Amino acid sequence: MLKMSYLLPIIENRKFIYNILFILLFFAAVFIPDFVLKFAADLPIKFEWLFAGGVVLFGLLLSLTYKTVCIFFLLLIFLMQLIQLNHMAYFAAPIDAENLMNLARESKDIFDVSYLRYTWYISPLLIILYGLALWIFIKKPLIKLSWVWILLFYLAAHKPYRAWSLSKDLWYFQPSITRPSLRNSISTFSYFTFRYLPQGYQQVSISYQPYTVKEKSSDTENILLIFGESLYAHHLPMYGYERNTAPQTAEILHNDSQWHQAIGISGGIATATSTLLFFNTIREPANAAEIKAKTANLFRLAKAAGFKTYYLSNQESRLTMSFGAKNVDTIITNDMRPLYFKKRQDEGLVELLQQQNISEGKNFIVLHMRSPHSPFESRYKGREDEFEKFKPAAESKDRFTYYCNTYDNALLYVDMVIAKMIKTFEQISKDRKYSIYVTADHGELFDYNGHWGHNNLLLEQGKVPFFMKRNRSAHLPAVVSHYQIGKLIADDLGFEIVNPNEQNNTFYMHGNNIDFPYNFIEYQIKNNGQIIEIKTGNTATSQQ
Repeated sequence: MLKMSYLLPIIENRKFIYNILFILLFFAAVFIPDFVLKFAADLPIKFEWLFAGGVVLFGLLLSLTYKTVCIFFLLLIFLMQLIQLNHMAYFAAPIDAENLMNLARESKDIFDVSYLRYTWYISPLLIILYGLALWIFIKKPLIKLSWVWILLFYLAAHKPYRAWSLSKDLWYFQPSITRPSLRNSISTFSYFTFRYLPQGYQQVSISYQPYTVKEKSSDTENILLIFGESLYAHHLPMYGYERNTAPQTAEILHNDSQWHQAIGISGGIATATSTLLFFNTIREPANAAEIKAKTANLFRLAKAAGFKTYYLSNQESRLTMSFGAKNVDTIITNDMRPLYFKKRQDEGLVELLQQQNISEGKNFIVLHMRSPHSPFESRYKGREDEFEKFKPAAESKDRFTYYCNTYDNALLYVDMVIAKMIKTFEQISKDRKYSIYVTADHGELFDYNGHWGHNNLLLEQGKVPFFMKRNRSAHLPAVVSHYQIGKLIADDLGFEIVNPNEQNNTFYMHGNNIDFPYNFIEYQIKNNGQIIEIKTGNTATSQQ
């Protein structure tokens, strides 16, 4: 670090006031467009103090460097933001690597003058802000340090190096609608330039018959979907587990005959994949056309049916990219309120549910939990007296015992939260026609054939709980896929999803990184609930 004795002469130099002015203009150029978009395009962009501090530091270093280096970085940032902000102004979402490629592939459509109706203010705003910063740098006598350019390039290389070195996967570079636009730009352009272009975009899109939807009558007014995290059905007493890891939820199900339960099979093996497939109601591997069209997207269908839509989540906001945040009226996520969720964890979702006005109109609410994601013991840290009912972790002698004990203790916390969610929602909806669905993104393995945790392409890892209390009658078999659950919710919303590709009660569990060739399992659910694995395939070699 630089010593104050070294910095003091710089700070005391009267020229440094121009460095400060440049930093302020650079800061304004980065954040004022976000502020404008927040209101002009109604985007839920949040101010992040840590990122803002990084912008100030980078602006300081820019002010101290050579003219050529400063112009290079200002022009690079300006161009990234020009593309990013225009995309956000029109599409109400940050640009990702695939859509960045479309700038070349579909340039005639993208540069159509009709877009200016929504984006006309972006280019002048950026030109003025970055132009002022550049004018100050060129025209005023700023203090310069000859070695600063080395530090600038070192800092700027962080994300590109992560992309080039393959040390992080696509999820690390996924943009988020709530993050500052420049932070999204750094992620997207780094991935595009140093991973996407060198390797070539390999997305496999298998041709399927398109989905359609049919409107049908539904008098359901409130719908609650509790979307859990890492919930393995066979560690819950409702499915025969010897430990009572869900006493409160089990009691709710036992005392109310309107509740039904089944074993669910998740669509994906990790949160990002499962969330995308579930909320878009996707069945087939590599159905990129349907993911893009979002014909069966639950939030889109809810909006079309006149529901107000809510996504309240203790997960990261980048997940909203997968299901289209423009169809969600209210979004609150972990990274939008980090201190709130750090203090309250998933119980914060109960408070947020209480704060929403869902006692009138039609409402579709998703509560996306974080618990009991590993490390499991952190879910009940500081509350061991309340939730550490199974052999204390400190006494566990081996990994299996430790893993099971901490997971089962965390399930007690999850059980308490889910029970509160259900009771709160039912109290608010007591005079209304409502439905409640409870499932999870994926399960968790405990030394199953040597496999632990998740991200394993195994049907066993896909076994999640599914409970429902439904306003509309429906037959619930012993085992249902996530895809089938999505169709049930769509039916409650007032739509029938028509998928001409369905056949023989056959479904799929999808692997990770579905933007690239990925492995999948094709399986069949028999009438007696038996799950038959048909084959394991890869989207790069599969034929429809």
